[in-house]
Amino acid sequence: MVLTATTSANDINNALYQLEDSVQDKEGNRYRTVTIGDQVWLAEGLRSTKFQDGSAVSSGVIPKDEEANLLKYGRLYSWHDVADERKLCPEGWRVATDEDWKTLERTIGMPEEELHQEGWRGKDQELGLQLKEAQADGPFKKVDQSLVNKHNFFARPAGVKWNGWYITEGAYTEFWTASSASESKGIIRTLAYAWWNTHTGEIRRATSSKGYMFSVRCVRI
Repeated sequence: MVLTATTSANDINNALYQLEDSVQDKEGNRYRTVTIGDQVWLAEGLRSTKFQDGSAVSSGVIPKDEEANLLKYGRLYSWHDVADERKLCPEGWRVATDEDWKTLERTIGMPEEELHQEGWRGKDQELGLQLKEAQADGPFKKVDQSLVNKHNFFARPAGVKWNGWYITEGAYTEFWTASSASESKGIIRTLAYAWWNTHTGEIRRATSSKGYMFSVRCVRI
């Protein structure tokens, strides 16, 4: 069933849409925003199919090509669109860099000695839980409910697209940063959701092939 914007707001985004501040891109997509420390972030995944100059992005797919997933997850983008100088985010915003993510992580309690490390970080503070929206069939009933989505970041497990296949929906969300690690790899952030995963309370900082399609969050400039 394809959901209309209205039913999606009621059935999927009810809590998200209680956030009052928002921003609109040139296509008319409206996003709720959230202030965390000194930063203002999109509180949902980017959905734009055009750069700021109106030209089309080359990626920007909906998870599993199901229209009902658009307002739930946003689109998945290749790193080349993320880093394009025509700018993917709404005017006055940018795709969050590795440093932007570090600022967010420091604000919500990441220990300084873990901040610049690669791999899973923030376990003792349950920082991953603090960024994730509760999932009805996830592990969240067994944790301190005051930690889940504590900062209204509303991260959702959109999964990824790789070599034409949609994978890991419901188990992971992977966010591109605008920061390059090498010619072939970009820096990412990962959140894990599956009940069996030992990293559900953590945030992973890693690198990934620029050919993957991941979610994108923008931060206000």
